[in-house]
Amino acid sequence: MKLKGRFQQLGTQLIVFYMIISLVVLSAASYFIYSFMLGIIKENNETLLLQQFQQLDHNIDGLIADVDSLSKFFLLDDKVQRFLNYSTEMGYTELLEVKTDLHATIKDFVDSYGYIDSIYMIGDAQGAIGGTDKTTLVHTSQEWMDRFVDSDIFHEARQRFPELIIKGGIEKAYYNPYMVNSHGGSIISMARAIRPLYTPLTNGMFILNVDENYLSSIYSTSLNASEGKMFIVDKEGVIISSSKKSDIGTHSPYYPDIMGGPGYGSYDGEKASDSVQVVYYRLDKTGWYMVKEIPLNQFSNQIFSVQTMLVAVFLLSLIVIFVLSYFWLKKMVHPLQVLAHKMKDMSRGELGITFAKVPNNEFGMVIRRFNEMSLSIVDLIRKTNEMQEKRRELEMEALQNQINPHFLYNTLNMIRWMASGIKADQIVNSIVALGNILRPVFASRDSMCTLRDELNYLENYIKIINMRFSNNVVFEIDVDPRDLEQQVPRLILQPLIENAITHGSRDDADGIHIAIDAFETDDDFRITVCDSGAGIDDEKLRHLNDRLESGENRSPMKEAIGSGIGLYNVNKRIRLHYGAKYGVRLVPQTEGTLVRILLPKKLDE
Repeated sequence: MKLKGRFQQLGTQLIVFYMIISLVVLSAASYFIYSFMLGIIKENNETLLLQQFQQLDHNIDGLIADVDSLSKFFLLDDKVQRFLNYSTEMGYTELLEVKTDLHATIKDFVDSYGYIDSIYMIGDAQGAIGGTDKTTLVHTSQEWMDRFVDSDIFHEARQRFPELIIKGGIEKAYYNPYMVNSHGGSIISMARAIRPLYTPLTNGMFILNVDENYLSSIYSTSLNASEGKMFIVDKEGVIISSSKKSDIGTHSPYYPDIMGGPGYGSYDGEKASDSVQVVYYRLDKTGWYMVKEIPLNQFSNQIFSVQTMLVAVFLLSLIVIFVLSYFWLKKMVHPLQVLAHKMKDMSRGELGITFAKVPNNEFGMVIRRFNEMSLSIVDLIRKTNEMQEKRRELEMEALQNQINPHFLYNTLNMIRWMASGIKADQIVNSIVALGNILRPVFASRDSMCTLRDELNYLENYIKIINMRFSNNVVFEIDVDPRDLEQQVPRLILQPLIENAITHGSRDDADGIHIAIDAFETDDDFRITVCDSGAGIDDEKLRHLNDRLESGENRSPMKEAIGSGIGLYNVNKRIRLHYGAKYGVRLVPQTEGTLVRILLPKKLDE
């Protein structure tokens, strides 16, 4: 539990996190350095192999050129020409003599050139002759002759006369069925169709066989057995020479990957669950590929020292990073730990505590904000106490103000009874109407009311006005009962009625007529107030509507309808409550004045 609590500390978490990040970064860096070094070693090895391949290519080309020159020189020998010029008219004894002399020449050539394994000559009419320095082919069956004549190398040499045709991966016993197993092995055959010097048609085949061991010795001298193996594949992908003799005559598994590719390259492959690097090089004259197979673990010894150094540097770096990060992070989080302790003290009620020493970093900014917050809390508590004291004073004042409406109602009620005592009914009715007007004003602080309540308020207001003007004001209401529940701002009609009475014509015998109409349209709810007064001329009406629509505070309404304050206040209240789309508008009339109020329909607050 103690260890768990310690791990929950920010300093411990930062150190652990920092160590994990360092471990990941160093591991990745070590891996990439290892991969990079391995790539460098492989690249250097590939470059070195390229130089070796180029030298081997030159040596093999030299060998082929020597064989080509030697074969031409051999064919100029008198004994060879006597063999080629043999005709059926010559006797068997003479043919045997020619073959004996020719075999001696062949033996001399084989003995003189160490890379020559055997030489064979096959004539269309003369049969076959040849052999190695140890064996001699003096007679063959017709079956062997027919098989050889049908072989690919025979047909290719005849078709490409006088070129030297090279074929690898051939067993020595292929040309001499009388050889014993102890003389077995592989050879590289170099064949050429031949003819007598002064005859246009070919009548034989010359075959010079190079021992595969000699060819492999050209590249095996620089190859250690532990460094992998090297081999040569022909155009069909058959291994014709190899440092591992059992592979000769088999198909190379790498040939499909290198066939048709560049003349030189390398790639990583798999062989018997081991990773290998395959480096190949194309021999120009033959079209063969020289391939070297190198196990990747061969490079282990070369990079072992690099691995050892990397591990040592890695471990040392971890130790140094841990020690330095521990002390550095501990120093960095110390202000935060102090801040946490002070916040705990503040939660226990110790207000107004601050830091004396503030670091100059992000922690310092947090600590400065903490100091400001701590002092602000103290100031806020002081202001809250002051506000509570002021609130108590306001509540007392409000309680005192509540006495005034009650005093006013009681006073009006006393006057009403006094008027009733002297039979002054008109005064009694006026006091009752005034009480009905004041009651909703003092009873509710809601800014909205129903249209029904607003019209009831107007009826009491008209009663008082008619007592003043001897019932000279005619008040007509035309509202659908369903629209009486429409919500409207409180006291928006009384200022309009007051303006209509103030500017109406009271000299008319019929008095002042005021009509109120309310109805819904598709888009809004409209209330119209129409009076029978003198009206407003068109120019002033247009000017007033512009001011009402713009919502200007200063208005020339004084010129047309007195102070205009009531009309403007109604317009302003509606616009503030519902938006600039709604408000008060004056409608042109031939007689009187028509004021239209636009409200949203059926909108409850």
